[in-house]
Amino acid sequence: MSRNGPLRVQGPHERGRFTAEAWGYLVMLGGSGAVNLNDFEQLVERALVHIDGRISLADIRGIAEDVGFDDGAMDGERSQVH
Repeated sequence: MSRNGPLRVQGPHERGRFTAEAWGYLVMLGGSGAVNLNDFEQLVERALVHIDGRISLADIRGIAEDVGFDDGAMDGERSQVH
């Protein structure tokens, strides 16, 4: 995977809030081009504001899905309900 932009690292106020899996998922979204830097920051901010305590992979995937960045295609254990 090649990156065209800077690598985003956690700020002091974010350390300890995101699980490694959740942060890795965000970095993967940014690195894949699925989200731009502005969208990445909005996902981070939304998670920090709306989730108390540790932010899990399920939490961040739910937020990404709510705003249209994750359709569940990357997670084989999800089923779509019509």
